[in-house]
Parts: sequence; structure tokens; C-alpha cells
Amino acid sequence: MPDPIHTTLADIQSSLTTPHTAESQDGTVRAEATAKHQTALHLTPAALKLPPTTLATLILTTQQEAQRKAEAALTTTLNTFREDPRVTKTLETLQDTQATPPAQPKPQKQEEDEDNYVNSVYNSDQDW
Repeated sequence: MPDPIHTTLADIQSSLTTPHTAESQDGTVRAEATAKHQTALHLTPAALKLPPTTLATLILTTQQEAQRKAEAALTTTLNTFREDPRVTKTLETLQDTQATPPAQPKPQKQEEDEDNYVNSVYNSDQDW
């Protein structure tokens, strides 16, 4: 039996590419989109007779609705994934790690740099 976490990951991957459809109220425009991008746009012959601004508005709103449906499906799947206690624990650990930045190395003292420069100049065989 597959582990539920792997099943949910497969569902998430599928949600990214599953197309969702929306149609304008008058039925002249139909759009398909995945959670990533628009995949298709269908216009009826009647749509081509509409004024350009009306058609543009129908295309945009229909495409946005298809995109919202796809994103909502993905969000639902992600929420299911987050409900797994192992995922919850891992996400909490990641949040803690991000909230606490790693310790930065201490910079070298400037005096050491100056001493090294002075020693290199005075101890060189170079005529200045």
C-alpha cells in the first residue's frame, strides 16, 4: 500500500497540470487553465461578432475564472498535504530555521590586516 504522503504528492503534481474550464454567461467564450497557465481558449462564431472591448472583457474574465478554479483545486490538495503530521512537523522546522538566521562568521580584526600589510611592505625585498 502506498504511503499517504506519496499519494498526496502525486495528487499535487496532477493538480498542477489538470485543466479546469470556465465559460462566459452567454456561452460565447470558454477558457481552460491549469494552476500554472492558460491552456486553451475557445470562441464561438457569435463571439467574433461582439464589439472588441466586450469580447476582450469576456475573454479576460472567463480565463481568470478558469485560473481561479485550477488554483482552488491545487490549494485544496496542498491543504490535504499539510494536514499530514509529518509534513506539519517539517514545515514548522523549516519556519523555525528561516526565522533564526545562521550565525555569521566573525570578521577578521582590522589590526591583523594592518599588521600583515606592514610586515609585507617592510619585510619585502622590493625597493620603494
